[in-house]
Amino acid sequence: MSCTPLGENLAAWEQSVDLPLSLPLRGRDEETRRIKRFIQAAAESRQARMLVVASSTGTGNTRLVAEGTSLAALQGFSSLDLSPGAFPAEGSRTDHPHVVSVSALAAQIEPRLVQRLRHGPVLVTLDDAHRTPPPVLGAVSAVMAKLKDLPVCWLITVHAEQFATAASATLQDMARVLPCDWIEPLTPLSDDAALAIAADVLGAEPDQDVAALVGSAGTTPLQVVEVVLDLVRDNQVQAVGGVARLMAGPMERGIACAVSPEPAGQLPWPFRRMMGERLHGLSPQAQDVLQVAAVLGCGFAPEDLAEMLGEPVAVLLRPLREALAAGFLRGGGAEFLFHREPVWRAVLGSVPEPMRSALHRQAVTMLLGREHRDAVSVAVHLVHCARTGDAEAVSAVDAAAQSLLPDSPEAAAALAINGLRITAPGEPNRIALGVTAAAALVRMGRLSQAVELARDLLHPEDPGHVQSASVLRTWQTIAQMLRGDATTVCTVGLEVTEAATDGHDLSPELLLLNILSLHNLTAAIGMADQVLAQAGQFNSDVLAAALTVRAMASWREGNLDVAIEAAEAAVAVRDELTRIWQSDPLWTKVWILTRLGRLDEALAGVDEACGTAEAHGTGVMTSVPLTLRAAVLLAQGEVAAAEAAATTGLAASEIAEMPLFQPQLGAVLVLCALRRGDLVTATDGLRRLEESIPAGPTHPCAVTLRLIAGQVAAAGDGAVAAIDEIRPFAEDPGLCLQLLMEAPTATAWCVRTAMAADDHVLAELFASTAEDLARANPKHESVVVAAAHGRALVKQDTGVLAELRDRCADAWTKASLAEDIAAVHLDTDREQAVLELNHALGGYDEIEAELDSARVRRTLRRLGVRRRRTTVRRQDDQEPEPRPRTGWDSLTGTEQKVARLVADGLTNRQVAKELFISPHTVGFHLRQIYRKLAIASRVDLARIAP
Repeated sequence: MSCTPLGENLAAWEQSVDLPLSLPLRGRDEETRRIKRFIQAAAESRQARMLVVASSTGTGNTRLVAEGTSLAALQGFSSLDLSPGAFPAEGSRTDHPHVVSVSALAAQIEPRLVQRLRHGPVLVTLDDAHRTPPPVLGAVSAVMAKLKDLPVCWLITVHAEQFATAASATLQDMARVLPCDWIEPLTPLSDDAALAIAADVLGAEPDQDVAALVGSAGTTPLQVVEVVLDLVRDNQVQAVGGVARLMAGPMERGIACAVSPEPAGQLPWPFRRMMGERLHGLSPQAQDVLQVAAVLGCGFAPEDLAEMLGEPVAVLLRPLREALAAGFLRGGGAEFLFHREPVWRAVLGSVPEPMRSALHRQAVTMLLGREHRDAVSVAVHLVHCARTGDAEAVSAVDAAAQSLLPDSPEAAAALAINGLRITAPGEPNRIALGVTAAAALVRMGRLSQAVELARDLLHPEDPGHVQSASVLRTWQTIAQMLRGDATTVCTVGLEVTEAATDGHDLSPELLLLNILSLHNLTAAIGMADQVLAQAGQFNSDVLAAALTVRAMASWREGNLDVAIEAAEAAVAVRDELTRIWQSDPLWTKVWILTRLGRLDEALAGVDEACGTAEAHGTGVMTSVPLTLRAAVLLAQGEVAAAEAAATTGLAASEIAEMPLFQPQLGAVLVLCALRRGDLVTATDGLRRLEESIPAGPTHPCAVTLRLIAGQVAAAGDGAVAAIDEIRPFAEDPGLCLQLLMEAPTATAWCVRTAMAADDHVLAELFASTAEDLARANPKHESVVVAAAHGRALVKQDTGVLAELRDRCADAWTKASLAEDIAAVHLDTDREQAVLELNHALGGYDEIEAELDSARVRRTLRRLGVRRRRTTVRRQDDQEPEPRPRTGWDSLTGTEQKVARLVADGLTNRQVAKELFISPHTVGFHLRQIYRKLAIASRVDLARIAP
């Protein structure tokens, strides 16, 4: 993914804060509509009209005038600019508007206007009328009155705060001469409009952190542009894959900010400087009130603030009103809230550290004196002011962190880790606090940090409490397992005792089952059978894990009914994911349903998995539902959506340091590339897969890898090469069975490829194995159909193939069956073969299966039939050519739609609504567009889009 510095955008902004006319006008839809109606009314009535925009500095008056000029030009209007600096354009160099007479100035204006009127209606613009000398305004008024019966639109702007100047009376006189409308003032920018302006300036979509800073800047275009340019000038922001991110990395949020020893430390210096200047612009009393309020938190009750200050609530009225007017605060029901979190952090960071600590101590005393107190708020203040070794304070922090753990592991981790600052080596509750921190870090996906934290706290010289230390070692092992450390199997100890009293009910059997299922399924099956034989001795989560292992074992053996029953039993017995969240049996159930072609049920399971992951705050497992969804979408033939889900899943797994499911995601991407006909990308993806999966058949993805390797080989080197790839697995009965169960289409592909390689013995082996599987599992339609398809290919039975095609609902399978029928007729019935190939081609084209479409076209050409592609053609319009790798024609149909909408100025969210897809999918398409077009920003795209 490319990183682009944004300093190159700076030069265009150094001379003026006005938005360049090439960029869209944002957040002024209603005002633009009014200007358009104003121009249309003048054009239709052929009478002069006036529109005055009266708004504050920086709200976009000048940009709105430019938009009005463009709208008028579309209606056939010419334009005349009478703004300061553009007038007077003629006369003696010694002339000055203050000394030149009104009549002389009018004599300069009128001929210019009359000359333009000879060719049609005219728009006259007068921007910043408050800066226009009175004689010029008088001349304008005189000309306006003289030409009031001609089609002239007068568009005038004035800063609202300057309305008491001499210009005001003249404007009022003008308004009595012509029909006049007023726009006052321009409304504050919405969040979406502010972000769109930031994206225009940056040439990239702001991420969450940049968006928070932009939202904190203010509500006018000038304020938004200033904060963005400050970030660019100080090299604080970069574009990564079309997204603008802070160079220093993601900012902390929520409680993580509240417990940080340096609350403003992560804020870019230009932003801190800007907020400091605004803060110092307030009265001393308002500054003091805001700083004490910031210690209370991002939100605060006025009663608490008054108690901290030792003042009646009524005394706060004036300083709080001042802070509200300055944009530091906003109302929030019973509380006041800082306008944005960065604003709060900047104000809190302005309080000297010794004073912050003293104020936190005062807040603790205040809260502890109440009958009903918020334990988390107390803990946040304690982290800043408790003395090292205060066991009662450490216990309060740990209890508060544990209460946050189920729903907000990020907050729990921040509170627990910062709470360690008030502990000393050797304290028993130091290890207990470390357990909470490690559990939270693992759940949120900061696995390396969890491992390092555990290692630091489990120092031999600091044994801590024995029971807590055992639990901490267990969390360390879980982190290593999820991180993909194969050696954890050898390091797991069963010395972990029951720890329910500590609130961390971890079972060594559950942990061992999870680890063995990933690295040694044979051993896991043995342990699972032991657990199920003594079911009464184990809790529900251990039983769920054992049933999940039994489901996978039964699947591998071809006992599909038993596999599904075991998976469903595991889902039913699990205990609300309190301890088994790192290996939810629902995932196994979805995996099985996908391979059986029961895709609606599988998608329902994916949605449930997403819901449970969000409900339990297990960010470390975010990639798992995406992995499952990508596989289902690919099976449904939705290649672009599958590719987007897999790409998002890979990014999530990298963020969470949890690579266990990366092979499955990589497999989806290889298959998507194959479906699109991109053999280079597929080959590169296969190489990376082979590097990540150990050689041999024991890895859970070994069979998947071998089948994909065969498919890539078939696309590049032909059937013989494909058979060479899969033969070692095909000739092993157990592995051959698994190979055919990889997908409902696997049997047909294996048989078809073996016959194309002239290996009829292997084709027969595949067909007979599939029939054995179908006889053992007659209730499963996809298995029965797959066996019938395989046998029909061996026997070249077009009747069965046609029957299967008629009963098939899947578009890709339907097309492949038509191609299979055509293959039987190639040497005997050319007309029928062409007919079936046309059916196949239409099916493949409909789902953008470009590799398959190309293969069918080649077959048709051998039969003397030309079928042109509808997307990319040669100039001679005779021979179809592959989609180019770069340039506009390299984009798929969906990518072209996304590109055009983005070029028109829509945000990712707006594009998503327009195309009925998710913003994540839009982001994926945009990254592909940037790569193919060799550009780095939305501005570049707007410039080159046709």
